[in-house]
Amino acid sequence: MKFFTSVLLLFLLVSCGAGHIPTWKQNAAADTANFIESSFIGNEAYAAKYFDKMLEDFRMTVDPDEIVKAYLTKCIASFALLEYSGCTEAAEMLPLLKNKENIAYYNFVSGRSGKAEDLPEKYRKAAGISQNCSIGNANSELASEKDPVTLMVKASFFVKTGCYDAETAGIAIDAASKEGWKKVVLKYLALQLAYFEKHGNVQEAQLVKKRMELVVSEE
Repeated sequence: MKFFTSVLLLFLLVSCGAGHIPTWKQNAAADTANFIESSFIGNEAYAAKYFDKMLEDFRMTVDPDEIVKAYLTKCIASFALLEYSGCTEAAEMLPLLKNKENIAYYNFVSGRSGKAEDLPEKYRKAAGISQNCSIGNANSELASEKDPVTLMVKASFFVKTGCYDAETAGIAIDAASKEGWKKVVLKYLALQLAYFEKHGNVQEAQLVKKRMELVVSEE
C-alpha cells in the first residue's frame, strides 16, 4: 500500500507488531491511506467515500480516542493542502479524549496552542524554527524530510506562520509532483505565483503560470 508508511508516521495507527491484527485496524489503515491519496490527488468523490469508510472503521471500536483519528486525519489532509480550519468535528470530542497525542495533533492543526510542548513531537522543531522565523532553516528542515506527507504538513505550517519563501513552495511542489499529488502541486504553484507577483519577479511568475496552465489544460 503506497501510503501506509506515511499514514503510520502521521500517528493514526499504533504499531501492530507481531501477532493478531484486528480487522478494523487493517481496514482503517487501507481507508486512511486511500483517503489521503484521493485528497492529495484532488479526487473529491473518492476522498468523501474513503472518509466515510475510515470513520466507520474507527467507530467499530466505540472508543473516542480512535474515532477522533478519522476527524483529525481529515483536518491534517486539509492542513497539508493549505486549507486551515478550527477542526470543529474533532473539537467537539475533546472532553472525551484521554490520549495526549490526539490532543497534541488537535492543537497543531487547529492552532489552539502555539507552545512547542503542546504539539506533536515530530513537529516541535518546525514550530521552533517558525517562532523566530529562519526561512533558511525552514527550507533545510523540509529538504531533509524523507516522508512526503510529513513534508507537506511541515511546509503548510511554515506557510501558515508566514515563515516561507518561493523556495519553500518549490520544495513542496517537487515532492508532491514526484508522488503524483496534482491538487497539492497546484496549491503550492498558486502560492509560489503569489509570492513572485508580490515581490515583482515577473519572469518567474510567468514560468509558474505556464506550468499551471499546462496542468489545468489537461483536465
